[in-house]
Amino acid sequence: MKTKFVFLVFVIYAVLLSACQIAQPPVTEPAIEQPTSVSQSTDTAIPKNTALPTETPKPANTPLPAGVLFRDDFNGELQPGWEWENENPAKWTFTNDGWLQIIGEHDALLGENRQSNLLWYPLPSGDFIITVHLKTKPFENFQQAAIFIYEDAENYITINRGYCSPCATGGNGFYMDYKIAGETGNYNVATEAEDVYLRLESQDNTISGYYATELDNWQRLGRFGNFFQFKKVGIGVSNVRAANDVVGQFDYFEVSQP
Repeated sequence: MKTKFVFLVFVIYAVLLSACQIAQPPVTEPAIEQPTSVSQSTDTAIPKNTALPTETPKPANTPLPAGVLFRDDFNGELQPGWEWENENPAKWTFTNDGWLQIIGEHDALLGENRQSNLLWYPLPSGDFIITVHLKTKPFENFQQAAIFIYEDAENYITINRGYCSPCATGGNGFYMDYKIAGETGNYNVATEAEDVYLRLESQDNTISGYYATELDNWQRLGRFGNFFQFKKVGIGVSNVRAANDVVGQFDYFEVSQP
């Protein structure tokens, strides 16, 4: 019995030992994944400072030619220096092609000492020349579009494109009238021209009036001694009590030196 017990123990021991020797699968350690190299994005280039937009340059006023003291071409606005007298905005405007248009009304400066839409500019001291380019078509007594050198009802000079049937012209013409310290005078010449130039010149104590139907083809209308220092020049249009309106359009106004 003892021998069998020993043998049984030995068998059990052998079985256990054999079991322990069965190959175990090797323990595989998880591979540590190495981080792949990620390409680093370079910094986005910082844009350079963009120049700020500049304002669109405004056209500069064209320099006046030598000897020209003031000029207005009436391109949509009046140049600084003008002064309205008895303005009626309903009766004046700028045309699309750059003319100052004035529609005449009843009163006349040389009759009532009052006129609507008179436009005045100060005269320089010393000698001067006043020039306008004008379109008008007067057709009733005593319609006119004029230049005035004016101080008061006793001291004035005017040259105009007008209409006067009782005058030597028999109707359409150029007219120059003056009154200086009670001394009066007038000159006239017939014309049918509607596109004209008018000029008043003060030089060497003499005032002369000129007209032209072509640029710079001046004809003297009248001349007399100047005994008064005028301070302002004006342009205007008047019906002078005619039943219908006359229209005057001024292309430019210029003050220059002789």
